Amino acid sequence: MIVHLFRAEFRRYWAELKTYYPDQITSAVITGIIFMVFILLNNNHQNPAFYIGFAYWFLISSLIGEASESISMEKQLGTLDQLLLRPAGLEAILVVKTIVWLVINLVKVVVVIGLLFVILRFDIGFHPLILPIFVLTCIGIFGFSLFLAGLTLKYTKTASFESIISYLLLFLTGSIVPLTAFPAWLQGVVDFLPITLGINISRQLIDRGTLDISQLFWLVVQSAVYVLIGHLMYRYIYHASKRSGIDNAY
Repeated sequence: MIVHLFRAEFRRYWAELKTYYPDQITSAVITGIIFMVFILLNNNHQNPAFYIGFAYWFLISSLIGEASESISMEKQLGTLDQLLLRPAGLEAILVVKTIVWLVINLVKVVVVIGLLFVILRFDIGFHPLILPIFVLTCIGIFGFSLFLAGLTLKYTKTASFESIISYLLLFLTGSIVPLTAFPAWLQGVVDFLPITLGINISRQLIDRGTLDISQLFWLVVQSAVYVLIGHLMYRYIYHASKRSGIDNAY
């Protein structure tokens, strides 16, 4: 059943890409411009790991809002009831939708970074272990996505919450402002975000080529805690919404 869901979602997104390819080209160009500005403003762009923070943030910010945006769109189209009645369950469908969207965005970012490397000739480092580290980080951040999906079931529009979380992560992960510039108490809070640890581990892999097992263990624990809390909050809001009646209006 899950394999069928993946196939259906990939076919749907592929059909959208072919139909609305001008939008995708525009999105890729805008991504490239933002990335280029980030590179030129980054004083540490000679470091081959300089791009990691922005790439993580760009991909994860889209992951945060995909589930809630899907629910909001289904409400707008009047098809939410059909999703709720599917045997796989709404949460499994949201997981599949989010993974497919993340894969598409990952391909887009890889293409953009590759083109910028050819154009700007910056040294861009990479290590194969970055991919599993990124996946672990996404699992933790998906907890935020589940929470927002639950809120969208209840309140329909949660774009403002998504924007707040997304831009907070941009600053709190050291992508723009170094973490050392933050007060000590805020640095302590930031250390408990999976994306912060994921970025640090990825940078160390590029700079030193080594993986700190204790950091990896802590990332696994953080991600498991975040996704579990997100799942529990989603289930609570979902069942509470069913008791009071889910608002299908957009």
